[in-house]
Amino acid sequence: MTEQKVGSEIDQASCIWRMNNAPTKGYEEDVGKRTTIRVVSHTSVPLLLKNADYFFKETNSTIYVIWGPFRNMRKDGSGIVYNMLKKTLDSYPGAKIYVTTEKRMSYCDEIFKKETGKDRFLRRFLFTLLQD
Repeated sequence: MTEQKVGSEIDQASCIWRMNNAPTKGYEEDVGKRTTIRVVSHTSVPLLLKNADYFFKETNSTIYVIWGPFRNMRKDGSGIVYNMLKKTLDSYPGAKIYVTTEKRMSYCDEIFKKETGKDRFLRRFLFTLLQD
């Protein structure tokens, strides 16, 4: 996307999806400034948190959909990613952070297997498309 200079065109879209911690700051001319929904893999959550003020304060209108395996997303205190997100919400109470359910992850895994014939963890791009 760099050097394409389509940022203003992208910003005119009614809904702009981005993945993980893909930056917009410093690349506005190429990718635009707006983000409506950001789909984030559990493995990228620590990368978001390294720049938490930018992701959860400056761009506070963005909706975050976090996905990952149940063991990391558990709400009983043992889900490491869920715990990180819970602390983030304490610091940024206006952040719009949603996590996928185990049922939704299973559904997406089934679609992946049906479409590819492969029984393995879901690819990030396919997961993003299935959220639409």
